[in-house]
Formats: sequence, structure tokens, C-alpha cells
Amino acid sequence: MPSNRSLLSLAALPLFCVALLGAAGCAVEEPDDPEVDGDENTSESEEPVGNGSVEQAVASSCSTTSIKPLSQQIIDEMQCMDPDGLAEVPAASNLTLQAGVFPYLVKSARDKFVAALAAKPNTNLSVSSMFRTVGQQYMVRRWYEQGRCGIAAAATPGNSNHESGLAIDIPTNSSWRTTLSNKGFKWFGSGDPPHFDFNGASSLKGLDVEAFQRLWNRNNPNDKISEDGDWGPQTRTRLQKSPAAGFATGAVCNQPEPPPDEEPDSDPSTFACSDFSQTEQSCAPDGTGRGKCQSGTLSFEQCAEGCLIQTGNDVCMGTTSSWSCSGTTGQTKMQNGDYVATAFGCSIGENGEQLNDSGDNCIPACLSTLKNNGTCSSGMSGPDCERSITWFVADRDRFGCGAKVRVTNEANGKSAVLMVIDAGPACWVENEVDTGVLDMSYRASDFLFNESVGFGDGKSVHVVEVTADTPLGPSN
Repeated sequence: MPSNRSLLSLAALPLFCVALLGAAGCAVEEPDDPEVDGDENTSESEEPVGNGSVEQAVASSCSTTSIKPLSQQIIDEMQCMDPDGLAEVPAASNLTLQAGVFPYLVKSARDKFVAALAAKPNTNLSVSSMFRTVGQQYMVRRWYEQGRCGIAAAATPGNSNHESGLAIDIPTNSSWRTTLSNKGFKWFGSGDPPHFDFNGASSLKGLDVEAFQRLWNRNNPNDKISEDGDWGPQTRTRLQKSPAAGFATGAVCNQPEPPPDEEPDSDPSTFACSDFSQTEQSCAPDGTGRGKCQSGTLSFEQCAEGCLIQTGNDVCMGTTSSWSCSGTTGQTKMQNGDYVATAFGCSIGENGEQLNDSGDNCIPACLSTLKNNGTCSSGMSGPDCERSITWFVADRDRFGCGAKVRVTNEANGKSAVLMVIDAGPACWVENEVDTGVLDMSYRASDFLFNESVGFGDGKSVHVVEVTADTPLGPSN
């Protein structure tokens, strides 16, 4: 019987297996719509995780109360930034707030919600979610991605209407729909049955992200990030390692924030004009932005999710591409940079052990290219070449033989630079998960995930293309 590693890696078999197995495919955020954001789990309430991080709270709990102190600091900072923004919902005899609920709405929404309660004083209204901080939304999103905690849908952080101050979730709401509708709350319907949005006020969306960024910078003066209210890799990485029990220094009102010591994003001055095209927008060598060199002058644009290399103008990632896979192997580059991860091949482990795949002949489809460019010596066998590289991916038809990509597990912040050496994944694999799949070596998978993953595990990675001179292996 094949090993667990082999079973996980069937999705990534190289093209030689088509003839052997007679199977044409053996070559081997996510609902980002901010309106679709399912109800969070309220079946359990947990105390903060002590000195643990937000990411540890994600792994060890199914309740956003596990980061309640940090969330309260974010709300306090928001109220410093905009005292007229969030308004607290007062207690009422017919209002029940479930664990983890922060009773805040935009003031006009708060007033209409209170009026709705007053209209039915003898009917109890139980609320499972109201205002949700970026920290809470990150947890809900991660549980959705992991298939845990009963989360059926979750918007990406910064995109949820629960971060706007306009949304409420009421699991049992049939007796309240008419009353709430009369007060300006729109029921979302069967797509998200507990959800109501207030339609008569401006959104606060993004203010919670900026509040967190300010808190982080105040407590980490040597590791500052942009205070722009945008959710991106910098903010995500810092939130993951933030203390669930809150920062040492919380909200600060009526005190101007000191200017950052330096621009946290990539400094265009570190690039030469010659690094970029003179005729079209092209990605920076480190994949963090794009630029154009015109008449010896560089114009540079930072890309929050990284830069995507494509025919014609390269693009800043962050949008969801129209995905399809109808041939033999995956070819479409995901414009949001996100792929489902799977492991395959023959590589060398951290302790020097050989990581073998019984379903793979370990002969890279790019072997001739690897020998021609000097990656492997001319007399080296395919398996020896593959093991000598160790840090590799198989997505030749997507990125091209010999290309390099930086692959990041955004759940723990780990990144590694990998080289494209083989063909795959099979289209039937991508069709199984309805998105792009990235085949990586067992060594890379073990580093990024602490285990060998298969596409059925649904583990995601973020991918940015980098230049050929970028060293392979862990990049953090």
C-alpha cells in the first residue's frame, strides 16, 4: 500500500505517469465578497490565551473571545481616532448578547437598532455577532480556510461588513425581520441567514485595520508598518504574532502619532532604472511592486499583495482571477497570488534524510533546462538533480522552467524561495478544488506547514515571482 506521503502526492506526478497509469491527468480570503460572511461559532467561550499570539489562539480555540483584550484595544484606538464613529448599544431587557459580541454600531445604526428593540419589548432578540475587529475577522477567516469551528463563509479581514459598524447576526430572526426592515436593516437572505446590514450610514470599514496598525507601531518602534487601513501581507504578518492578551501600551487619545522613522514598504531607491522595462510596467526583482523606466526616470508602484508577471504589463496582485484548467496541467496564474498547496517528488529533509515519493520517478520535466543553465551538472541523473535542488515546485506550464517563486504560508509567516523544475499539477486536481494548485517539494512543505500536505487538505500559500539570482530556501 502506498505511504501517506505517496497518497498526498498523487496530484503532483510528473508527465511520465500518463503512459504508465493511462490517466490523462496524472501528470501531476475563498469567498472574498464582503457581503458573504457567515455567523461565527458561539458554542464555546474561552479565556484569553495568556502570553500566546493571535495565531496560537486560532489553533487552540473556536471563539474570538480568546483575543478579547486585543480586540478591546483596537476598539479603544478606533474611538480615539474617531470619537463619533462607533456607539455602544445599551443593555435592554429583551436583548441577549452571546459570547464574544462587542455591542457597537455606527451611531445612526445603533439608534435604529435600539428603536427596533423598543418596538417589541416582550420578544427576546439574541445577537451572535455585531461589530467585529480585524483580529476577530482574521480568526473567523482562518477557521473557514481550515474547515474548522463550523464557519461556513468568511470575508477576508478588512472586507467584512462586521468591521463596518453596520452589521448584526441574529441566528433566530424570523420574528424580527419585519421590525428590523422597518428600521433600515436589510436581511441578507438564504446566502447568509443570520445577517442584517443597516443601509442608512457610512461605513467604518478599514478604521479597525488602521487602529491595529497604530497599536503595532506604538509597541514595535523598530518594526513599523504603514498606517493606511489596508489589509495586506505586512499587517497580516504582524497580527498573527500580536499578543492575544493585548499590547503593553494600548490606545492613546489626543496625542499625535510620531512620523515613522522610515518608509516600511520597499524603497524604490534600492532598485535601478535598468531593473524595469522602458515600454511597460514590469515587476520589481523582489516581486513587491512594479515600475517603468522612462527616459532614465523610474516610476515605482508598491503592490500590497505582490506583483504578478504576465504577458504585457505586469499587474499588482489583489484581485481574484477568472480561473480555468481544461488542458493537461495548470497554466493560469492566480491574480490574487493564492494557491492550494500539495507536496511531491524527491528531496532532502532538514536532517539530511531522503524524502522519496514512491509514485514519482524523480526525473524533472525541466531536466535539460536545469543542465543547460548550470543548476545541475551535465552528467547528473534526474533524481540526483532533483535532490540537489531540494527547494522546488512543479508548475512549469504556469511559471516556466527555472523560474523562482517566493512561497509564503500566511498562517505562520514562513516563506521559502523555490525553483520550478517539473510539470504539474494536473487539471483534474485543480478542478477538484476550483482554483490554482502549487506542487512543492516535501522539504518545502515540511518547512512551511510542518507536514507534507495534499490538495485535499486545503492548505493555502501566497506566491510571488522573484528574480533568478534570489537564493533558494527559507527566506525568513
